[in-house]
Amino acid sequence: MEDELWDLICGPDPALALMARDIEDDQLAELAAYEKTRFLARNKGQALAEQEAEQARRIVIRSASDYQPRRTRWLWRNRIPLGELTLIVGRGGVGKSTLLACFIAWITSGNMKGEYHQQPKDVLYVVNEDSIEQTVLPRLMVAGADLHRVHFMSAALGGETQRVMLPRDCERVTEAVRQYSAVAVFIDPLSSNLTGKKNDQDEMRSAMERVRNMAEQSQIAVVGLGHTRKAMSTNLMDALMGSAELGNVTRSVMGAMADPDEPGQFILSQEKHNLGPDVTSYAYQIIGETFLLGDEQIETSRVHFTGKSDKSVSDMLIESASTSAVGSTALTEACEFLRAYLIGQGGQALRGDVIKAGMSDGHSRPTIDKAARRMKLTSMPSGRGAAKLWLLPVEPPPSNE
Repeated sequence: MEDELWDLICGPDPALALMARDIEDDQLAELAAYEKTRFLARNKGQALAEQEAEQARRIVIRSASDYQPRRTRWLWRNRIPLGELTLIVGRGGVGKSTLLACFIAWITSGNMKGEYHQQPKDVLYVVNEDSIEQTVLPRLMVAGADLHRVHFMSAALGGETQRVMLPRDCERVTEAVRQYSAVAVFIDPLSSNLTGKKNDQDEMRSAMERVRNMAEQSQIAVVGLGHTRKAMSTNLMDALMGSAELGNVTRSVMGAMADPDEPGQFILSQEKHNLGPDVTSYAYQIIGETFLLGDEQIETSRVHFTGKSDKSVSDMLIESASTSAVGSTALTEACEFLRAYLIGQGGQALRGDVIKAGMSDGHSRPTIDKAARRMKLTSMPSGRGAAKLWLLPVEPPPSNE
C-alpha cells in the first residue's frame, strides 16, 4: 500500500523506466536491422533477376524472304486502318463523341465503306466522361446503331468497377474482342486509359506500342479521341494534350475543327496518314434531335455530313495563326487581288486559274478561299467537267431614294 502511494506521488521507479527505454531502443534497433536486411535482399534479388534477364537477351535475325507482304485492311476505307491505332483530335465542342456514335452506327449496321461493308459487326466502347444512359445511348439511337452490337467495356476488381487501363488490360481486351467478334475498340478519350506517365516519353511510347501490338495481333481498329490544348499551334500534333507520343506512334490521325468561315459547320480532315493515299476532307454539322421514350422526351444530337471539302484542319490552323499575327492584312490583300483579277477577266474566271494566279502573287490557298467567301463570289459549273467558275457578285443598281 505504501509502495503504491509512493508511485502515485513520485511516479514509478526511475531505474525501471530507464531499463524499459533501453529495451525499447534495442527492439527498434533490431527491427531497423531486420528491415535493412530485407531491403538489401530485395534489391539484390532484383539485381540478380535483371542480370539473368540481360544474359538471356539475344539478337534475332530473320531474312526478308521469311516474311509475306500484306495489304492494309481498312475499317473505313483509306481512313481507319485495321490492326492499328487511330486518333480523332480536336477541341471540346466540335462533336468528336458524336462522330464516334456515327461511326459505330455505320459499323453495326454494315454501312461503313471498308473491309466489312454490308457486314454488320460488333464493337467495344470505353466511355470515361459522359453518362452512358443520359448521353451516349441517345446519341447511338438517333445515329441508327444496332445496340445489340455495342458493348460497353470497363474493368472490375473485388466487386469495384474500374477503368480499363492499357497496356495493363491488353490481354483482357483481346479476350473480349474474341468473345464478341468485335472489329473495333472505341475509347473516349484515349489518354484516360493509358498507364504510362504522360511526362515520360519513353514510358508512354512503350505503352502505346503495346496497344498497337494488341490491335495488330487481333486485326482490329483501336480508335481513340484526343483533346487539344486551348493554346492551339499551327500543327495539330503539337497541340495534342498529354504526351507527344500519342501522335508519334499512331499511324492515322483525323482532325476535327469548327469552320471559321461557316457558322455551325465543322471540318473532319486526315492529318496524318502513314498507310494510305491522301483523302478529301468532310464538312459536317451537329444537328439537335428530340425523340420520345415512353412518356419522356429525350434530347440529343447527331452528325450530318454536308459533303466533301477542300479545307483541312492544318490549313485552318495556319490561317488562324496568320490572321492572329498580322490581323486582317493578308485577307484584305487577297480580297483586293481577287477583285482586280476578276475585273480584268470580265468578272469571271475558272476557280483553278484564280487560285494559281493568286498563289503566284504570294497569297496562300486557304487565304484565297477565305477571301472568296468574304467577297461572296458566286460559284457555278463551267461546262468543263468538274471545274468551277468564280464570278463577282452582281451589285444592285443605285437607289433613287
